[in-house]
Amino acid sequence: MVSKNKINTFNKTQYYIYGMHAVIAAAHNKNRNVKKIFCLSKQEHILKQNIKNYQIEVVDNNFITQKIGKDQLHQGVIALVDSIFKKNIEDLKFSSSKDRIVILDQICDPQNIGAIIRSAAAFGIDKIIMPKDNSPDENATIAKTACGSLELVQIAKVTNLQQSIKYLKDNGFWIIGLDAKGNQNIDQIINIDKIAIIIGSEGKGMRKLTSQSCDFLVNIPISSKVESLNASNAASIIFYLFKI
Repeated sequence: MVSKNKINTFNKTQYYIYGMHAVIAAAHNKNRNVKKIFCLSKQEHILKQNIKNYQIEVVDNNFITQKIGKDQLHQGVIALVDSIFKKNIEDLKFSSSKDRIVILDQICDPQNIGAIIRSAAAFGIDKIIMPKDNSPDENATIAKTACGSLELVQIAKVTNLQQSIKYLKDNGFWIIGLDAKGNQNIDQIINIDKIAIIIGSEGKGMRKLTSQSCDFLVNIPISSKVESLNASNAASIIFYLFKI
């Protein structure tokens, strides 16, 4: 039996991703170091049609199970890759004019993070910052849930979130915190050129210091019959508004 930790992290710099979309997208990402690709025989033809510059090794299902565990929906395809999460906000590529960046504060669920990454990519947002503490390392669950979009978004796990927020402010960004008790509606600020939107966890929200760093606290108007939105659902709404 493979432990949950082994499933999600090969080590801090390498891990196995699984699923057809995740593996093909990783192979097409020039910034991703794909070390090895494995597949079941029935998937070899599809992979070779979509991946041209990598050797693909055909294995049996037991091999895949040993690498990622028996309960993963791997579609008969896995790959050993190096992490592409960055360590510093300065490593991200910023636009000189209109720009959008997402900051995740206290969001620890890798499926939630993967869903947010997928939504960000869908609406053209390509930068996400997370704190080094209180957020997961890059892992297979994030990659699988993002369904290939992990390769389209720059992500930095920073040691000091407050310093990163200051860096953004110094570079012309307005810091917008999403808060159910916020005193402004989200559609009142979407036309600002440079925005960093902070999304906290569904249960805890943003940390107090993070909230105090915001220029505005905004809310998404929802029915009084519903207490709150899941973080990834709220993110999708915001990203769509930014897109239009």
